[in-house]
Amino acid sequence: MRKNGLQILGVFILAVATLVHFSCNKDKTCKVNVKCVNATTGAAVEGADVKLYAPVKTASGGTVVADVKAEGTTNSDGIVSFTFKLPAIFNIQAVKASDTLSGTGIVTLEEGKTVDATVQMKKQ
Repeated sequence: MRKNGLQILGVFILAVATLVHFSCNKDKTCKVNVKCVNATTGAAVEGADVKLYAPVKTASGGTVVADVKAEGTTNSDGIVSFTFKLPAIFNIQAVKASDTLSGTGIVTLEEGKTVDATVQMKKQ
């Protein structure tokens, strides 16, 4: 009986150790793919400058783009990707000055997931 008890205890300890190992090593990386599209044509916007930021309140009560967390330029598919270590909520600002296009959005990053966000860009 004692031998069976030790075997059961050993299996239990192995199960707990395995559970702890896999839960601690879980990928918590947050990824976001921002796709910029022309609101009129639906076409992907290549070469758009994209910023992810947390808006900062001014003394007068307005908000400004001051706390930029990431910046990038869209590829030929109109997509730019970013990776973060922690979940967050960011505003998105996309501008393509040469075509006078701009657009905004908001994205919520989730732990261990890739989130897709689409920004509709219009003529200024």
